[in-house]
Amino acid sequence: MYQSNNNQFQLLDLPNEILFIILKKLNKIDALYSLVGVSQRLDQLLPQSLYIRNLDMISMTIKSFTEGIYSIDNDILSRICQDILSRIHHQINELIVEEHSMERVLHTMSYPQLRSLSLINFEEKVPNI
Repeated sequence: MYQSNNNQFQLLDLPNEILFIILKKLNKIDALYSLVGVSQRLDQLLPQSLYIRNLDMISMTIKSFTEGIYSIDNDILSRICQDILSRIHHQINELIVEEHSMERVLHTMSYPQLRSLSLINFEEKVPNI
């Protein structure tokens, strides 16, 4: 009788050094969003491998075919604010946000190392006089 080998290779079977190389190649915010909470090992490795100094939240905005830019989905933004920023807020030197997520991102945590804040697609509301 034929028996197949069910040994499957899993990402977490890789040594830490290889995982660090892979994680450094990924977009930081996407990697954090996708991998935080997956396993205790990844939760420990992510902050070490992705030493976050510059956090670009714009990479998670959606561009339409007409080049309109839409904000980060509210559920995704909630998870970023609750699960991710709490882990990395003390590392961030530069933060890039768009106008619709700006208030939540800035009010979620203090950023003691923040030296640069860039606001993208920010339209200042000027009262009509």
